[in-house]
Amino acid sequence: MSEQHSNTQQNHSNSNTQNPTSDSQQEPTQQGTGFWSTVKSIVGAMFGVQSEAQRQKDFQQGSALHFIIGGVVFTIVFIFTILYFVNSALESAGQ
Repeated sequence: MSEQHSNTQQNHSNSNTQNPTSDSQQEPTQQGTGFWSTVKSIVGAMFGVQSEAQRQKDFQQGSALHFIIGGVVFTIVFIFTILYFVNSALESAGQ
């Protein structure tokens, strides 16, 4: 009987230590990903270095509109930054 009781206690303690995220999954999650998380995801996606975990979080909690607007803004800023550096290089080259 004591052997069965100790096995039950051991199984219960193992279930608590094996999956520490199960408690956080039961709590209500925040809707959305937040501004900096969205920016990080957009930059990561633009350069192709986004992790699978971050991608799944974006699809589950993020808003498509935020990612679309952020992607358009980032693309425009990127294009103007490239144009600035090209024009600066051409000016310094004397053309």
